[in-house]
Amino acid sequence: MTATTTPQSTLFSLSDIALPAKGESTLAAKAMRCKLSISHWEGYKYDSDVSEEIADLHNADKDSGRYRKRLLPRSALQEITKAIGLARRQHAFYTLPWGDDDYRLLPSAAYFDHLHAMKEVQPKFFAAVARLEARFEQLVIHHSGLGTMFKVEDYPGMRNDGSTFRFVFPNELREHFSFEAKVLPIQDADDFRASVGDQERERIRRQITESVSASLRLGTREIWQRLYAPVSHMAKCMAEFNGADKDNKPKLYESMITNIVKVLDVLPKLNLEGDGSLEAMGEEIRNALIVERKELQKSVAMSAHTATRASEITRRMAAYMGLPADAPTCTL
Repeated sequence: MTATTTPQSTLFSLSDIALPAKGESTLAAKAMRCKLSISHWEGYKYDSDVSEEIADLHNADKDSGRYRKRLLPRSALQEITKAIGLARRQHAFYTLPWGDDDYRLLPSAAYFDHLHAMKEVQPKFFAAVARLEARFEQLVIHHSGLGTMFKVEDYPGMRNDGSTFRFVFPNELREHFSFEAKVLPIQDADDFRASVGDQERERIRRQITESVSASLRLGTREIWQRLYAPVSHMAKCMAEFNGADKDNKPKLYESMITNIVKVLDVLPKLNLEGDGSLEAMGEEIRNALIVERKELQKSVAMSAHTATRASEITRRMAAYMGLPADAPTCTL
């Protein structure tokens, strides 16, 4: 019986991180702040001349609008955009919310997972940049599609040599691209030693402690939400699968289960608050819902039972998180 639970072009290196002394249990010893900084050439340019022409055409004020030209077809930058999106998703997956300065909380236990993920994406990013650079001149000359709005100075590294346009200075394009994960230590209230007087120092220490606690609560809630999303999706899929006629059942995809497994595997590393309810819920989900997809499709009894458990767990998680009780229902 299952127990019921209520529920730049460089990456950082280990040498950048001061390792805590053994036995330390403060947040500063268990995590760090991490910011993923990626810059890229967006391929857009504001054109004041065209903006003014459009305003005149419509008898409008000159500052009534701004015309941004798309300098290349969207597809020309798609590979770079995909690499950036993957990097940011991976960064978010291994980190938790922290403050409002673009830094996120990276648990020490997830450091190597995060490092490995970034080391996998970074070469893809720069390889895509290199491919853009190799065909940049031809893209600009033949595929800008701007007609009389074309200006060679809008394109980094391009020059007019009198008879045609040339990609003379590739570095001007390259300098628009960078990829770096920045790491900083977490401020510990006990380490605040500024000379501001004992009373003010104590007030600031309390403020730091309260801020850290609030961020940890926010991070724990995000973990619950991450777990809830694939579990509720599975509940919906299983309800639809069991409710369909035998010859008209929707396909069950492997990702329905693997997306839950991904969150369950990283959950212990992100659970910095040591939320016992979250830990117990994770174990219950693993025991109840992690099954072979093929068995779900073959066995009526297994699919019905799994659907019931997924629906039940989804409703309990929603209640625990204060979400609307609109989870799909399924009974044996």
